[in-house]
Amino acid sequence: MESEFDKMKIEWLRKGNVEQIKYLDNLHKVMLPSQIKRIQQNDKSVLKELVLPKWMKWDLLFQWSNNLTVMDGRRCVLCEQTNSAGIDFKGKWICDGCFVRLKNH
Repeated sequence: MESEFDKMKIEWLRKGNVEQIKYLDNLHKVMLPSQIKRIQQNDKSVLKELVLPKWMKWDLLFQWSNNLTVMDGRRCVLCEQTNSAGIDFKGKWICDGCFVRLKNH
């Protein structure tokens, strides 16, 4: 079942708003986990700390933050464990432990 956020992204893709989709897909990389938690708690004071494009409204930012599944860390694609230390490799999150195991083989 698709969320409202996913439906909106599909609609943007249909309309050709690829830059907005790329921006949203990379937004988690430039925000602190504490900022994302505050957005999820509907704390609009976080807007003072962020530089966002004009098209980014609070409702969209709130939906985006609620669409994220892991806030204290990210889920590794190899071991499925949550970890805040790791690396993005070709758009996939790999935790430090799995990365070291892969590197040594």
